[in-house]
Amino acid sequence: MAAPRTGTRERILDAAEYLFASKGFDGTSTREIVARSGDTIGSVNYHFGSKNSLLDEVIRRRWNEVTEARRQAYAAARTASPNGKPSLEAVVESIVVPYMERAMGRDKGWRSYSLLQGHLLYTPHFYKQFMMNKSEPTAREFLGWLQEALPGAGIKDIGYAYQFMIGIMAESCAEVPVDRIKRITDGAASSQDFEAVSTRLVRFIAAGIKELCLAEAPSQPSVSARKSKPQQQPPPGL
Repeated sequence: MAAPRTGTRERILDAAEYLFASKGFDGTSTREIVARSGDTIGSVNYHFGSKNSLLDEVIRRRWNEVTEARRQAYAAARTASPNGKPSLEAVVESIVVPYMERAMGRDKGWRSYSLLQGHLLYTPHFYKQFMMNKSEPTAREFLGWLQEALPGAGIKDIGYAYQFMIGIMAESCAEVPVDRIKRITDGAASSQDFEAVSTRLVRFIAAGIKELCLAEAPSQPSVSARKSKPQQQPPPGL
């Protein structure tokens, strides 16, 4: 098979990204990767050394791009803020939108990457080997952004807020190929409408974070009060 007219390294990364996303890392052979890219196994060994190193570079390539885009968005939000401290909505937008505009776009490579990343993030041994050294330093950085926007909030609530935010962002991107919401709303909404989804999602996440982190916690009865309170009998039939 003749190799396409792009750089060998990029061809191999693109082919590996697609196959790792569609067949899994363990289900993909180096031979299949070079068959798709139009290169040789020797080229993989020369540029990456091993299949593990190839996967690491597949992730690093787009991870670095979206992380830098998030930092640029946050820096712009700081510049635009009168006191140099972005609002919570601006922080959420800086984290969510750069990823969504790529994962929801027409670039099939980003679609493959988002599927692959989701698998690696939530598979413990893959996470430790390939994702932890990338994910956790940037997550701590983003937690810092949220803390600055929410000076009265505790790290526990901010941590949960960050986890929920990333989860709903990933879910919204995963819905794009299926577009279930278009069917259940009879065409009124679409998972593929980036502007409609991203603007609403930023508002939704920011409102949820405010409720979680800034609302006063409900008072809890003491242990002795709970013990002394008579237990209610369930209604008949339950």
